[in-house]
Amino acid sequence: MKRKLLAFPIILTLLATFAGCGGQQPSQNPPDQVKEAVTQRSIRLSTTTSVNDSGLLDYLAPYLKEDTGITLDVLAQGSGQALATAAAGDADVVIAHSPAAEREFVTNGSGKDRAGIMHNFFIIVGPASDPAGIKDAPDVAEAMKMILETENKFVSRGDESGTHTKEKSLWKLAETDAEADRDNYISVGKGMGDTLVMTSEMQGYTLTDLSTFLSMKDKLELETLVDKGADLKNVYSIILVSDQSGKNIKTEDAKDYMEWLLSPRAAELISKYGVDKYGEPLFFMGN
Repeated sequence: MKRKLLAFPIILTLLATFAGCGGQQPSQNPPDQVKEAVTQRSIRLSTTTSVNDSGLLDYLAPYLKEDTGITLDVLAQGSGQALATAAAGDADVVIAHSPAAEREFVTNGSGKDRAGIMHNFFIIVGPASDPAGIKDAPDVAEAMKMILETENKFVSRGDESGTHTKEKSLWKLAETDAEADRDNYISVGKGMGDTLVMTSEMQGYTLTDLSTFLSMKDKLELETLVDKGADLKNVYSIILVSDQSGKNIKTEDAKDYMEWLLSPRAAELISKYGVDKYGEPLFFMGN
């Protein structure tokens, strides 16, 4: 009997040891936390400044994460530089609004599966007093020409962005060499937000996308003066980056982001963005 009493605590100890070594302890994380850890993904988006400056990406971010687990590491540049960044393998996906440059990006093998997401419009803004009188111009090309001919300041982004590319095409349409030796043509090499601020300070004119202007209007002493004409349509496209740079492009995650951005869910969200504050959406679906 004495031996049995001595053996009983030893047996209990062995059982406890076996239980501790026989498997892993149950996870203390609730199922939701475990799921979040598994589905959390991050991709690099190289995008034009107007999409970022308008606040659209921040607005969409919580819905994107809720639906897909994807978060974005955003690098905002002019479209030309955004495409160059992607071509170097420093982005997984790109959004731009420079159709000719986008087509070349795909043709040379840097990108694939280009698709239009949405559009808005370019506008010309300037002082409310409109000293160049462009508000009554018959078309946008004539308005551009009038600004220079009346020796008012035109502030250009000058950064090879989609907006700068559009500006150059409008000068060509106007048969005007804006980059000739003119004191009133000012190329700043800045993004849209900075260019608008400088234009306001100089009380000059500039070409801008509508969404960035509306999102900054309260801080500027500028008005919309020209906003009509087929030449002012501004289409944004998304392009997957080809995995040819050797920099581990996250192709599958980028595809999932692209599919979400082109989905009815995202379309509904984008079509509502800006309506409550500006009385109209900042972007319109389709191209």
